[in-house]
Amino acid sequence: MSSHIPPKFTKREDRKAVQQSKVKIRCRLQDLIDVHGLTRSALAQATGLTNAAIRGLCDNSAKRYDVDTLAVLCDFFGCGMGELFEVVPKKSSQE
Repeated sequence: MSSHIPPKFTKREDRKAVQQSKVKIRCRLQDLIDVHGLTRSALAQATGLTNAAIRGLCDNSAKRYDVDTLAVLCDFFGCGMGELFEVVPKKSSQE
């Protein structure tokens, strides 16, 4: 019986593709909240999303995005994914 050997875990910042990328994805949720005169708490209450989910998107600290969460936000703001996210240049480590 062969034993299953799991693949070696590589930290995100150590992945070659991440290191070589010249762009990153920026969530514009905080911009939308500001434009609509809302607070994060008000958005959470109106949508049923958790404060933690909204905070992660607003602070751009989320590494994975739940499609149901994104659908709720797009529906609430009447926008598409292109209005919720933007592609921006990465700052080089020399800047």
